[in-house]
Amino acid sequence: MKIKFLPLGKMVIVTCIVILSIILINSSIKEFPRFSKIISGSSWFLPTLVHVPQFLLPFLVIICLSKGHLEKYGFNLNESPPFFTRCNMLKIGVTFGSFLSFKYIPQIITNKTIDIPRPITPINILGSLVFQWVIVGLCEETMFRGLIQTYLMDSLQGNVRFFQHDLHIGTVISAIIWGLFHFINILVMPWNSTLLTVFLTTIAGLPMGYAYQETRSLFTTIIIHNTLFAIPLLIGYIIYFLFC
Repeated sequence: MKIKFLPLGKMVIVTCIVILSIILINSSIKEFPRFSKIISGSSWFLPTLVHVPQFLLPFLVIICLSKGHLEKYGFNLNESPPFFTRCNMLKIGVTFGSFLSFKYIPQIITNKTIDIPRPITPINILGSLVFQWVIVGLCEETMFRGLIQTYLMDSLQGNVRFFQHDLHIGTVISAIIWGLFHFINILVMPWNSTLLTVFLTTIAGLPMGYAYQETRSLFTTIIIHNTLFAIPLLIGYIIYFLFC
């Protein structure tokens, strides 16, 4: 295993710049009363806004590194049969997304408020669904799998054995960076929820990174990423309108 600190340092710098951009956006919004009103009445506006630098900056770096050949950084429709196909990734996302939806059962039984983005308005429902079905996966996967994992896999050597699968050291490191990145959630979440999110995203980053490692296609991981969180949101809205 050979770890070069220069390429690792470059990806850490990119990550730090994105984090600083998100902090700047979050703090700047609070200075404008008009935006504060928009945010208070919207469940998706600010999350969408802070995801913009997660796509824009890494995408510009990818353009420079690839010299326009974006397919080298995951912008392709590659598959790796028999397992890593788009159909199988969709099945996995739907299955685990449905499993996450079990969280609503205690809320229904105890007659508690369903945990979904509020206020419940047509524009918020549409905006939240678009955010989960399209934006979150595209932005985060472009940065962490498309740029960081690809660059580290091309720059570093070595594998880590994980449940009889060889994960490239770049795959493992990018999963860790993805997890640690979610400490940014402390801006809007309590410490215990933030720590849980960091842990879960780090763990989830390993199989998702392995899927990208085998296909070199962002479409593979975007499918999982979006459906994993969009399915519970969709089910939550359905439950709300049926039982509330």
